[in-house]
Amino acid sequence: MGLITLCYRRFQRRRGWLLLLLLILLALASWKISQLQIEESISAMLPDGKSLVAHDFQLLQQAPFARQLVIHLRADPEIDSHDLLVATDQLRLALPAELFKGPLSGPGEMTTSPLFNQLGQYLPVLVNAEDLQQIAAQLEPEEIDQHLAADLAQLLQPQGMVLKETIRRDPLQLEGLVLQKLSSLNPIPEVRLQDGHFLSRDGHSSLILADTPISMTDAVGSKALLDAFAVACQQLPDGIQANLISGHAYTLANAQTIQKDMKLVLLVSGMGILLLFFLFLRSIRALFVYLLPLFSMAMALVVTAAWFKPLSGITVGFGAVLLGITIDFGLHVYFALRYGRCQQGREQLLCAVSRPVLFGALTTLAAFAVLLSSALPGQRQLAIFAMAGIVTALLLALLVLPHFIGPNKENGASSLRQLRRHVYDRIPSLRIAVLLIWLGVVGFAAVQAQDLKINAELRQLSYLPPALQQAEQALGETWGNMRSRALVFASAPDLEGALELNEDIWRKLQGHGMLKDIVSLAPLLPSQQTQQQNLHAWRTLWQERQATVRDLLQLTGQKYGFADNAFDPFWERLNEPERLVTPELLERWGLEKALNNLLLKNDQGYQLLTLIPDQADLIQQLGEDFADLPGITLVSQRRFSQQLSYEIGADFSRFITLAGVAVLVLLVLLFRRIPEVLLALLPVLTGVLVMFGGMGWLGLEMNLFNVVASILIIGLGVDYGIFMVCHGQQEEHLASSRAILISGLTTLIGFGALVLAKHPALHSIGLTVLLGISAAVPTAVLVIPAFRPKRH
Repeated sequence: MGLITLCYRRFQRRRGWLLLLLLILLALASWKISQLQIEESISAMLPDGKSLVAHDFQLLQQAPFARQLVIHLRADPEIDSHDLLVATDQLRLALPAELFKGPLSGPGEMTTSPLFNQLGQYLPVLVNAEDLQQIAAQLEPEEIDQHLAADLAQLLQPQGMVLKETIRRDPLQLEGLVLQKLSSLNPIPEVRLQDGHFLSRDGHSSLILADTPISMTDAVGSKALLDAFAVACQQLPDGIQANLISGHAYTLANAQTIQKDMKLVLLVSGMGILLLFFLFLRSIRALFVYLLPLFSMAMALVVTAAWFKPLSGITVGFGAVLLGITIDFGLHVYFALRYGRCQQGREQLLCAVSRPVLFGALTTLAAFAVLLSSALPGQRQLAIFAMAGIVTALLLALLVLPHFIGPNKENGASSLRQLRRHVYDRIPSLRIAVLLIWLGVVGFAAVQAQDLKINAELRQLSYLPPALQQAEQALGETWGNMRSRALVFASAPDLEGALELNEDIWRKLQGHGMLKDIVSLAPLLPSQQTQQQNLHAWRTLWQERQATVRDLLQLTGQKYGFADNAFDPFWERLNEPERLVTPELLERWGLEKALNNLLLKNDQGYQLLTLIPDQADLIQQLGEDFADLPGITLVSQRRFSQQLSYEIGADFSRFITLAGVAVLVLLVLLFRRIPEVLLALLPVLTGVLVMFGGMGWLGLEMNLFNVVASILIIGLGVDYGIFMVCHGQQEEHLASSRAILISGLTTLIGFGALVLAKHPALHSIGLTVLLGISAAVPTAVLVIPAFRPKRH
């Protein structure tokens, strides 16, 4: 450690320049921080890259209602449904067009489209084998008689004049087979149509669907969107309420919560550590130790922001934790130089304390470095952030802080160290009592840790305001399962190939008897090859039956008073030239929104999307059915959570193993004796075990953020062990016990502040590390000395 001593001598007469340099760096860092782009969403803690989890997550974002705005209007029971629909249209028209694109309150606009007049023309290419069997049954004499009797009854009704041309064109009501296929485009299970609007079964709720150019991760844009919605809702009459349900509402809620938490956590941790300094250090010189983590956090923000754009708000919130990490190095240097004792003087004390400080920093850096291989960008950000802060704090603690600590006061630390040894030496039973209590705590934690489970539900990682949860629950209860469905993708380089795969999916689902709950384009947009096959089968049927059916229609028509040429439009349609259904035709029919939701085009080609119920048994069966079919991908939120749970478990095992190996190698290099290495590992092993046991006892579940917490405990716990073992090895008295106690308290204050956070991510890190550090500090200060042989 001669380099540290050499630097100390060089800087000793240049403290003014050193301080000026620090102030300049701090000013530059502050200017850079003021320009940071902060993303206050959970997206940074979601997988990216090319992993299966990342791939499935990206596909889940293609679900129609995951990308759309859903406005749910609810009326009090005394409100008439007509008044509700009037209010719905008023709200739709009041929504600003630049934020709410194409708001749709129902299929009313479709009544003016050529869909219903032209759909029958495409009957020959859309009817499948089952439809032809049904048509053949309707061509029997008894069926024809019943249909014409029903047609006559309709013509005698007041609306008969309107239906006249429809009956002439389709006396046997064959077009109903095609109209039924439109139901496969309906993604809202519990909906009925009234006056061209989406209306609930009970008549007390309506819907408005819209797109928006605002990204769901854009907190500023989300606020503008929700503010505009609130203004539009002001004109709603009494008794009618509206809720906007989309990812934007969650983004804004998380952004505002993280902002509030950041202010609260930084304030509480900063004030708490400052109070701790006044209570235990009682020196103006300690202010330099207090400023060390603030400077470290500023530099860590600058370094991380240069690496990642934008910076996650969760990473910024982690700054409060960094206060508890980086202050440890300063505290050990401060207590060693302020209260330590050795014969060679201040330089020897600095040289002695630099060894455990350096290795403590290296072990913490090694623990955080394993997060750089994470598939989660947020964990990689936390790794860079922590490592940059630790390196900054290490340099400041060893090169800068020694020049501003002041003269040595050796008696305090010496007496404290001697008192602790004296108590253990004089009262052997106290040593035994400490070890028994420690073993009891460890044993209890080991038993409780067996109940620990992994929860990979992404919603648990975001702040979910009660009002939004209630709104989403009301949406599901009223309209059915709109937003939580499994997705099946049919992907191919060309549209025809994708359509053929989409038909294969439809047939598989038909085999499971699930067509009623399926949303798909397959019935209305078959492949060109299938349409040609349908057309051939249609023509074959009519070649065999046309003459017979023509005679039956004429004779039965005469029976009910129809003219001989009444059904000429029907026969003309049968002989019309070939017409094929195309995506462009569906757009002209007013089905553009449904088409855009279910037909996707990207650089690799085309994707057709099918929505199915997210049921565990169905997903398992379909997963087996589609496993050998190239181009078909099944994505389920249930299965995604299972995959994410597996990934978390695998990552956790990998991170713990890598961090453990790195720490073990560094400890062997430092102590070179197995007993000393094992003693240094006691705090980290105890801390991790108590964290797991405490979580199991409290019923908490392991999530993405607890992985970070575990790495943090490893880094800090090893630091405590290194200092206590070095404390017993070195001739110099470095006041390590007191430094560990104070540094542990600062860490607990930092994490205690995180426990106050409302955001689950910050709260989760705070609570779990609080459990681990609460066990690691007493283990270092009390248990390691209890394992040492009696000193005389």
